[in-house]
Amino acid sequence: MKATGAGSFDVIFAAPDTLNEQYSRFSLRAWWIVMQANKDKPFRVRMNLYERAFKYIPNCYKLWFNFLKEQLEDLQGRSTILSPRYENMMILFERALVYMHKMPNIWLMYADYCASINKITQTRWIFDRALESLPVTQHHRIWERYCQWVINLFKTKVSTTEAIQTAHNVFKRFLKVNPDYKEEYVDYLVSKECWDLASSYLVDILNDDGYNSATGRTKYEFMQHLCEIISSHPDQIKSIDPTSIIKFGIKKYSDEIGQLWIKLADYHIKIGLYENARDIFEEGVNNVLTVKDFALVYNAYVKFEEQMIKVLEMDDKPGDEIDDTPLIGYLNKTLNIQSSYDEVIKVDDEILMKIDRLQELLDRRPLLLNSCMLRQNKYNVQEWLNRIELVKKDERMALKTFTDALEIVEPKKADNGKLSDIWVAYGRYYKEKGDYKTCNQIFSKGVVVEYKQLDEYVNIWSQWAEMLLNDGFVNDAIVIIQQALFKKYVKKDDKSPISMVPFSLDIWELYIDLEKNFGNFKTLRAAYKRMVELKVVTPFVIINYAQLLEDNTFYEESFKVFETGISLFAWPALYELWIIYITKFIERYKGYRLERARNLFETVLEQVPKEKCRIFYLMYGEFEEQYGLLNHAIEIYDRMVYNVDYNDKMEAYNIYIAKVAMYLGITKTRQVFENAIEVLQEAELIQMGLRLAQLERKFGEIDRARAVYIHISQYSDPRYDDFGLWQTWENFELHHGNEDTYKEYRRISKSVVAKFSLMPPDPSKVKERVDKGYY
Repeated sequence: MKATGAGSFDVIFAAPDTLNEQYSRFSLRAWWIVMQANKDKPFRVRMNLYERAFKYIPNCYKLWFNFLKEQLEDLQGRSTILSPRYENMMILFERALVYMHKMPNIWLMYADYCASINKITQTRWIFDRALESLPVTQHHRIWERYCQWVINLFKTKVSTTEAIQTAHNVFKRFLKVNPDYKEEYVDYLVSKECWDLASSYLVDILNDDGYNSATGRTKYEFMQHLCEIISSHPDQIKSIDPTSIIKFGIKKYSDEIGQLWIKLADYHIKIGLYENARDIFEEGVNNVLTVKDFALVYNAYVKFEEQMIKVLEMDDKPGDEIDDTPLIGYLNKTLNIQSSYDEVIKVDDEILMKIDRLQELLDRRPLLLNSCMLRQNKYNVQEWLNRIELVKKDERMALKTFTDALEIVEPKKADNGKLSDIWVAYGRYYKEKGDYKTCNQIFSKGVVVEYKQLDEYVNIWSQWAEMLLNDGFVNDAIVIIQQALFKKYVKKDDKSPISMVPFSLDIWELYIDLEKNFGNFKTLRAAYKRMVELKVVTPFVIINYAQLLEDNTFYEESFKVFETGISLFAWPALYELWIIYITKFIERYKGYRLERARNLFETVLEQVPKEKCRIFYLMYGEFEEQYGLLNHAIEIYDRMVYNVDYNDKMEAYNIYIAKVAMYLGITKTRQVFENAIEVLQEAELIQMGLRLAQLERKFGEIDRARAVYIHISQYSDPRYDDFGLWQTWENFELHHGNEDTYKEYRRISKSVVAKFSLMPPDPSKVKERVDKGYY
């Protein structure tokens, strides 16, 4: 290091090989300082420094990397592609790799350089040598650049065939190291229209259960992609069997296979195998499991048949999905075949045949769709019934459908309908043919099937009986119902549906209707009696049974039926039953059996809820008025006002007051009014108080009337005088009072207003006033 010039001080670093210190010649740090100090020096000077450094530290990656980098920068900036320096640059890379063969960046720099000057073979050799030299842990860096270079080969002057062959060889090696790259390779092959090779790799992806897509695509999407390639380019697929592969996909992916069936048929159409395509469409519509897939395949099938007809009619506008060139050639060849009678098949006849085939396909659509629904759920009863309606005109198909339905649908798994409906339809089918013997045999088999619900048995027994009844076999219908209901013994612990048939209210009601219309009193009475024994009754049944006995003058037995019904039911079902029972009893005996009637009333009053007791108190009181004692009637009304629900108390007190006034005189109602005022609240209390005050005014009891007004005024807000209490009181004081009593009225009015002003408003009362229109 030395100083130069008088006015400046420049530091010059000498190269380590010019110094006396021997150890600095082998130091990267010393050489690197010199390199940085001479970074602005000419290119040749710096290269000379690098060459001198390599004599002492030839294994230094940092020096080699920067040496090659500066060489490339100078080469690209100053030389042409024909310059011999380009060849010399390759020699420099080879020199560097003698020491730097374990450095991936040097290899990549070398490969990029050769690729930039279109040295295709040398570039491939460099990548291969790099893979041989570097450890496996660093191969991914080489492979990434190697694959990218292969893909970019198409942008060079290399022929497409050679580029594809090179790419195939490289990717074939890379896929052994990284099988997950198959997806990108397939996309590359598709972009280069290498359909056969792309399809073979897609098959490998589908066969590899452990393959995971980097882009998240599913195996079904890969299968769709493969089918698209096969159907779009059938003539270029040589290395795989398209039919077997697509059928494998159809078998494996059973949920959404409509498109796969269409692609398979389209493949055969484009290679000219039209009969095979038709067989595939037929197989597809008979094997798909969903309505969506059925619609796709069926519509494609119909379009195919329409296209065949259009080609025969020489339509100039063929469909988009079918290539007409091979189709026309195939039809021309077919139409020129001579028959055994040496007659050429006429085009018109061929067209008619195709039209008939299309019409037959359209006619079969409901049946094919029904088959699809049954494949989806073979226990769907409603679909079996729909199928029966579709094939009803064909006896052989109808009988086969009935047999298949009854064999396939398990009673415990029947869905969307009742299995018994199939048995009923089976029996009615023979009934419509007039074969009643077979019809009855079918019904007799149907009623012993172990259905999962009681409604199934009710349905088949009822349908059997109604069928016989409609055809005039009344006695047979009654016998059938008796077979269902009157068994020799019934196990109480057995709760299976078939054991619960005798307890079915619907069947009993049907039997009762039959006996009413076609039986006699004895059989009808026996039917009702059996229903009561089995406790298969409703209040309505009890009432009808009692009415039957009453109409035939069995009065006491009729009352026993009511008592039995009362013991079977609870409230509120007993409400109508008690009313009718007591009404019937009073109409029958009137005043002859008072104690028994009173016992009935007392019994019902002990049991009835408060909400329902008012009517029974009124009936009891009216009964005592007509046939009993007056004092007893007044006592009953007195019990009524205390025991009824609060919502009925106002009405009960009004009735009580009216009865007391009628029988004991109006003066006796004062005590009732006073009791009502003690029990009632708010609005009802005010109304009752006004009536009592009016009564006292009639009696001339002014002070008592004033006391009533004072009492009830505490419950009425003067601001909302809904019942006119305060106006009535003021008029009362003006007519019957004096100055002191009127002042007292005013004082009480102000105090009540002050009291209600301090209380928060009641929302329910506000809503009630709004509903009544006070606001």
